Amino acid sequence: MPTSEKFFYKTILLIALVFVLQSCGKKEEPQTFVPPNQDSIINKEKERLEREEFERLKNLQNGFTDSSALRTDSLNTMSIDSLNAKTDTSKVTNKIADKKKFVQKEKELNKRLDNPKSAITDYIELLQRGTTSGGNFDQNMKKASELWQSASSDRFKANYKNTTKITVLEEPKVISQKGNEAVVEVKIKKTDKKNDKTEDIEMTVKYNLVADGKGKWKIKNNTVVKK
Repeated sequence: MPTSEKFFYKTILLIALVFVLQSCGKKEEPQTFVPPNQDSIINKEKERLEREEFERLKNLQNGFTDSSALRTDSLNTMSIDSLNAKTDTSKVTNKIADKKKFVQKEKELNKRLDNPKSAITDYIELLQRGTTSGGNFDQNMKKASELWQSASSDRFKANYKNTTKITVLEEPKVISQKGNEAVVEVKIKKTDKKNDKTEDIEMTVKYNLVADGKGKWKIKNNTVVKK
């Protein structure tokens, strides 16, 4: 083969080899990012916002709303209970105050009053003096009648004209006393003389007394139980 022809083939082979090497060493060009469709982005963002809003409303309804309503109802209930408690406390306070006033008035009244027991003791002593031999019958019967709210000495004279003695078997005792009213009980023995004979009568007498404006006890009425 002539020299010129060999050179031609070598040249062609060299050019082919260079071309192959260039092809193998060629770097890939980076791919260009193509953004997604704008409408798709908007839809996804809308869905996300709607989902978050739904969750927020759901939590609000299940949690915070009920809790808030519960707190509101609780506060309203507490307010009503507190108001009722204040009202009840006010009523109790007023009752206590009224009770204190009543007790104080009773104490002041009792300071002005004599002992009802003493009034009955004085009354029986007048009867004893008037019926005892040598006593001033008319004068003592008059004084005894004055210890009654309404009584006349003539009635006392008629009731005790035949009595010769009055004996106290049990001292007077206060059965009850409230304000200006009292009940005093006493046991006595009354000795009467009839047709030259003496008759003893034992009895329990309950006197109902009322205090007058000056604090003096007066006998309103009495009940007699004979033995």
